[in-house]
Order: sequence, then C-alpha cells, then structure tokens
Amino acid sequence: MQARNTTRPPARHELTPWDRLGRSLFRARGLTPIALVLIVFLWPTGAGLGLARLLVSIALIVAGEGVRLGAVGTAGKCTRTRGDNVAELVTSGPFARVRNPLYIGNFLLSYGLVVLSRVDWLLWAFPIVFFFQYAAIVSWEERVLSARFGRDYEEYRRAVPRWIPRTGRRAGPEPPPFRSDVAWRSERDTLRAIAIIVAVLLLKHLAFGAALSRFVLAAARGGGIQ
Repeated sequence: MQARNTTRPPARHELTPWDRLGRSLFRARGLTPIALVLIVFLWPTGAGLGLARLLVSIALIVAGEGVRLGAVGTAGKCTRTRGDNVAELVTSGPFARVRNPLYIGNFLLSYGLVVLSRVDWLLWAFPIVFFFQYAAIVSWEERVLSARFGRDYEEYRRAVPRWIPRTGRRAGPEPPPFRSDVAWRSERDTLRAIAIIVAVLLLKHLAFGAALSRFVLAAARGGGIQ
C-alpha cells in the first residue's frame, strides 16, 4: 500500500540537534561505502582467506542484496529520494515486516564485505559506526514522514518494527506485484560494484595479500620495499 503525502516537511527550527545531524548524515551517506571500500582495499592483511570466512561473507552479501532487491522492487523510485521530498509512504512487501529494509540490506551487504576483507577491527568498528549513523538518519526520516503523512504514518510506525522484522501475516490490502524489472534496473550499478569489490578482495587475498601488506606498511613508515 502507498499513501500520498499531504503536508509539508518539518522546518529546520522544528528539528532537534539529533535530527539535524541525521539530515546531514543522510545527505552524506554516499561517503560511507567509499570510505569502507578504501579501507578494505588498502588496509594491510595477510594472504589467504579460509573457506568458512568465504562462505559467511557470501551468505551475508547475497542476503543483503536480496533484501535490497525486495525493497526496491516494491517501492520503486521512492527508494532513490535524495531529500525530504517523499511522495509516497510504502507499507507493503518487506516494508510490512520492518520499516527500514533497505538499511538492513545495506548493513548485511556491507558486513559481508567486511568479513571478506579480513580487516578484523572492522568486525566491531563498522557496526558501531553504521548504527550510530543510521540511528540519526532514521530519527530525521521519521520526523519527516510523520509531518508529511500524519496519522497514516503514525499507525504504520506503531504496527511495524523499526529494525527487527516481525513474523506472522499482516492484515490489510494486498500489496502491489513485485516489479523485478524495476528492481534489477535500480540495482544494476550496485550489483556491478559488488562484483568488482569482491573480485578485487579475492585477488588481494589469493595473489597479492602479503606483498600489498608490506607495501602499505612501508609506505606509511616512509620507507622502501626491501
């Protein structure tokens, strides 16, 4: 189900400092994957990977992208909004189970890359940074959605969890059909980027892991390669 917006977004003076931080982080959220990719590519690690780590990383990446495809195929272009000009409130498909399926998909996908990278300090640091960032973003988004959709959004927020998907069948109108063409078209660039990142990480582990580690460490110390 999709509800049309009926009111204006909240003005700046109506936002708390936390919400204003969330708005700023939302606008800059594209920097997070760039920073993550640079770290997993350049941070020194040893060569080799291990089958268990490889399987876990693949499972997380596939699950994350699967969640993203499901959300995009339901919501369509609504998921590509760059600001507070939200035209529709989507409450069907994955959005009937949890309010932020795209962000959950982003976390699973990114954490799969973290596992694959073997940058072990990211295993605990990335979740902290991610949930701090998205706690602020979601706080701002909820303020915007509440202002725009009023009672429709408040009822939806009371019925559907923010982060932990609920089980059971949700009563209400039948959801629109899943648009696989929309999902694949929207996610083409993401899928291409994932494939490239995974290929580079595997190459780093299998072929150049130890040599790259020595090079980065030597460069950081201002020395040469022996």
